[in-house]
Amino acid sequence: AIVQTMVKADGKMDCDIDSYGKYNGGFYHTDAIESGKADLATLIFWNFEIPEAKARGMNDASFFSLKEWGVPDFCQLVLMTTPQRFQDMKTVFRRLVLAMRRATGLIHQQPDLARKYYKEFVAEKDEDNTEIDKNKEAIMEATMTATLPAFPNDNSMSSDYYDRLMDWLIDTEQVQKEAASIVTVDKYWTNDVAW
Repeated sequence: AIVQTMVKADGKMDCDIDSYGKYNGGFYHTDAIESGKADLATLIFWNFEIPEAKARGMNDASFFSLKEWGVPDFCQLVLMTTPQRFQDMKTVFRRLVLAMRRATGLIHQQPDLARKYYKEFVAEKDEDNTEIDKNKEAIMEATMTATLPAFPNDNSMSSDYYDRLMDWLIDTEQVQKEAASIVTVDKYWTNDVAW
């Protein structure tokens, strides 16, 4: 659906979706490109896969934003639960959202401290000082440098965003139109604990 939407946004309206080759390498996008199993990867992050690809010698690796090609930007942090669990734990979820905001404040105001906390958490520095570990460390540093300023100040999303996402899911036949018309997006997407 993603590639077909991009092709249509580029003006080609008569492409057969079955003509595209598909490869599912899980989250190993860089491996798929490097091995030749894929020519492009969708749903990559400019702050993860691009530093990794460059560190692995793929100097021509570049990023294109899906939203510039008609695909909704659905690479957002979304907390998911059932309606009943949401009601039962609403105060807990509210505290979680507030904690995430405080963490984001720390990340923006003290990025070096945030980097230090992260490295301590994942024990990023190990005793083995091989070339591979230096490469991993370079990738981690590039990823952290790109990622830290990218955290949003809050995780709320507009209802227009969710409506547009649902329209795209219907248009690309990822959800059934009839089923989507029965339950409106505000029943399962909410910013209720964001405020």
